[in-house]
Amino acid sequence: MRVISGGSDRNPAPADAILCGGFGPDTPARESLPLVGSLNLSPKPGDIEGNLALAEAAVREAKLARPHLRWIVLPELFTCAYTDLASASEHAEDAASGMSVWRFSALAHELGVYLAYGFPERLPDGSVANSANLVGPDSPGPLLTYRKINLVETTPEHAVFTPGGEVPVALAGGVRVALVVCWDLGHPETVREAVLKGADVILSPAAWRDPWGFQYTLSCAARALDNGVYVASANQLGSYPEADFTEPGGVFRPDGVRISGVNPVCTGEFDPTFAPAWRASYGDARREPAAGLDEVCG
Repeated sequence: MRVISGGSDRNPAPADAILCGGFGPDTPARESLPLVGSLNLSPKPGDIEGNLALAEAAVREAKLARPHLRWIVLPELFTCAYTDLASASEHAEDAASGMSVWRFSALAHELGVYLAYGFPERLPDGSVANSANLVGPDSPGPLLTYRKINLVETTPEHAVFTPGGEVPVALAGGVRVALVVCWDLGHPETVREAVLKGADVILSPAAWRDPWGFQYTLSCAARALDNGVYVASANQLGSYPEADFTEPGGVFRPDGVRISGVNPVCTGEFDPTFAPAWRASYGDARREPAAGLDEVCG
């Protein structure tokens, strides 16, 4: 495992950068650029085995249709679904040895992809975190595990889960990747921490409820633009006892432009030259706060 702890184009996305939907007859990707994929799926409450099988089938279909697919994100708490949070502890597992990490690691190895997914994590003290793993083709376990820092207070999250405390960054396919989870996207400082550690791509499992779909999309675009990085998020979709989830996530370029479709399964190109060119033209906000700013503003 290699974890890193430190560290002009103003036009709309070209047509060949917008790849979406059920992988039908859309415009093919440019051969030289890898793809980031958002798989907005509908997991069943508490059905771990069924949800893992659902993801495996969706990832295989996506990779078969788009051979250049390299990084994939699934929804928040995908293994058990974001519902009935009080029972999440019943489905919690160890981040490095649970069933999901071995199934998804094997899938990543088979297909040569990097996969981010949400799950309830059993911590050493017995508490549970709302976590996300990143697995890849060359490691039997997680490249990194992220624990959601900003727990939602309008759901039982804050009473059920233990918050995380840091945002690790890992090298994945030659790109520095960080994970955040859902409501973290509504907190600019969380994504900024990842970017200051060198992240090129932010993958965000989400379960962003109605009626705030517009704010979900806006948060994804804003965090991409704020930091000049790629942001890809996947939302849970469907009707659940507590809420409906209807807004698909997607892939957003460093200029804040959505370069994927608005579909359950969508992809966008990752161009490693775009972010430096955009920052040089638009401005580079990846700076530490000025010394003494808290005193001035406080």
